Amino acid sequence: MREASGGEPAAGRRVAADPALPRRPAAGRRAAHEGKVRKAFWLDPQLLARAQAALGAASERETVELAMDLVAFRGELVAGARALRGLRLSRID
Repeated sequence: MREASGGEPAAGRRVAADPALPRRPAAGRRAAHEGKVRKAFWLDPQLLARAQAALGAASERETVELAMDLVAFRGELVAGARALRGLRLSRID
């Protein structure tokens, strides 16, 4: 690659990324795997297809993520119901 004066690349030329440096997503975009972990496991394909249809998910990965989110939300609902158990309520009106 030709360089302009001062050690800079010639105008309009891209500099190859240093393979030793970690890749960064484009400005304003996050990597799809950021904040996630990779797991490998066996799932029943019929059950996965039923869950995908019921959830309206576009992919199997989205199906698993939505299902896990629903399970976590269910846990929050149970915790909230337990916190309310035994509370004495009065009418608002």
